[in-house]
Amino acid sequence: MGKGDIGLKSVFSQMISADNADGLPALPGSYALRLRLANDSILQVGRLGQFRFSRGDYVYLGSALGPGGLRARLGRYLRGDGRLRWHIDTLRTAAQVFGFHYIISPLSLECRWNQALAAMPGSSTPVPGFGASDCRSGCRAHLIFFKEDAFPAVFPYPA
Repeated sequence: MGKGDIGLKSVFSQMISADNADGLPALPGSYALRLRLANDSILQVGRLGQFRFSRGDYVYLGSALGPGGLRARLGRYLRGDGRLRWHIDTLRTAAQVFGFHYIISPLSLECRWNQALAAMPGSSTPVPGFGASDCRSGCRAHLIFFKEDAFPAVFPYPA
C-alpha cells in the first residue's frame, strides 16, 4: 500500500435525504452527519460542560463499526430516539438533521474526514473535545461549525 492509501478495494459514498434511513446499509463505515441549528443555543454537553452553539451548520464525524453498522447508527440519529449517550445526542435535541454522507469501510475514517473539513475556509471547532473522547489522531473535536452560507459547495471526502 502506498502512503495515504486507506487499503480499500472500493469506497462507496452517497448523500441521502435526512428523512430516509431505510435504504442504508447495515455495514461498517464512517459518516458525516449534517445538522442545522436555527437559533443560538446553550447546551450541556456531557462532562465537557455548558457551551453556546451559534446558529448555523454543523458536521459531526463518526464511525459505525459495530452491529447494524451505518443503518443502526444513522437511523438512531435520524429518528432522534434513545437516551442521551454521545455528545452528538445533545446537539441533536436542538438541531435539525438535513443530510449525511457515508463511506462503507471496515476502517474508521472519521479522523481523516474531520481533518479535511477542519482545514476548509470558514470552518471552526465550536466545542473542544466534542465527539473526540476516544480520538488518537489529534483532532480538536469531531464537530465542525460553518456559519450560515459558509458551508462548502463541494463536500470533501477523506484522502
